[in-house]
Amino acid sequence: MKRATDLVVLLLPVLMMGGCSEPEPRVRGSMKFVLGGTSGVAAALLGTPSATSLSSRSAGSAQPASLVAGDEYIVSPRKAKLTFASVAFLDGAGVSLGNSDFSACVVTYDRALTSGSVLLDCPFTVPVGDIAEMRLNYNTTLDIIVSDATLGIYSNPATSTGFSTTPPAGGAAYVPYTVTIGTGTTRGLPIIFAEPITVQEGSTPTLYATLDMIHTVQLAVSSDGTTLTPNATNEPVVVFGGLTPGSSWYYSGASNTEGYRVQGVPSLRVFRDQAGKPLYTIIGPNFCGADGGPKTAWATAPTQNRTGGWLGQDASGVLAFALAASNAWTIYTAYYRMTSVSTVGQTTTLLCQATATPPPPADGRTYASGAPAMVSPTTSVQLRLLSK
Repeated sequence: MKRATDLVVLLLPVLMMGGCSEPEPRVRGSMKFVLGGTSGVAAALLGTPSATSLSSRSAGSAQPASLVAGDEYIVSPRKAKLTFASVAFLDGAGVSLGNSDFSACVVTYDRALTSGSVLLDCPFTVPVGDIAEMRLNYNTTLDIIVSDATLGIYSNPATSTGFSTTPPAGGAAYVPYTVTIGTGTTRGLPIIFAEPITVQEGSTPTLYATLDMIHTVQLAVSSDGTTLTPNATNEPVVVFGGLTPGSSWYYSGASNTEGYRVQGVPSLRVFRDQAGKPLYTIIGPNFCGADGGPKTAWATAPTQNRTGGWLGQDASGVLAFALAASNAWTIYTAYYRMTSVSTVGQTTTLLCQATATPPPPADGRTYASGAPAMVSPTTSVQLRLLSK
């Protein structure tokens, strides 16, 4: 049985006493970085991507072909080295509760390892108190290895752009990759907890951060078809954290985790806790309802936190969530519903109803209390579980 101090582990608030700036009570903890879903089973089982359309509205599918001049391709790095710089803590209103810096926290993501492997354990300090949200900040410049024989894309430090269409002597090697979103030298990845977590004095909190890099790196072929250049306007790593080791389940319209030509291939990434409860999901691209709002949903209701989505999986195995028009979570755009499959290679259908008034969950919290039926879906896409 877990001790109360173990369940209370996580991050924190900075307490200001009487308006005076007093030393913030903190405890020492650790952040264990965990590998998300891996690709070996899916790629070996399914072979090359299918040319069959997987969407009822032609959302697109992955098709094997030679690289086409002017086109863009999405690939899955074999390895990556990411430097995590710090953790920022926030309360339920989004107010900063302070930061904790990492020291030499360089995490090596490696898809050759078993899903769930601990990649690195980085010590850090945690303010005592309640925490509703944290942000993991990583350096925008990282190193990646891409070796995709299906498309013919390889990271190659001998080229000016870092990539080539033929494998370099000795095989693909690490090349620098700089994220161009925003203007800072770090990027913050939000982690929002379904329930605020309390850190007590005397505890030694441990947090697990699950990393996923399947189909996250986008490369553009030059107009003359001679060079490959990173299109680094996408987040190359997706992260979720919690008090237990999590897992990342990745569903896609592609047939496997190797690269494909960008053409609206649908995907759904679901992060789950150790017990299998879905906590966070990302859809891409949005194929239903008004676009422009967040593509993410959390296992929270707006009344509980600053975010929402009602993400939950009910007793019959149906996963459901809603998307909002903005981060204010006051206006919605769509309701999604899908029978969850758990075996890599299995397919399922994600249904969507474009609506500003999705049905609220029975308990007012998440759809784990029951996923309302969808009588007349606006559209649907077929997805395959590629990794977990």
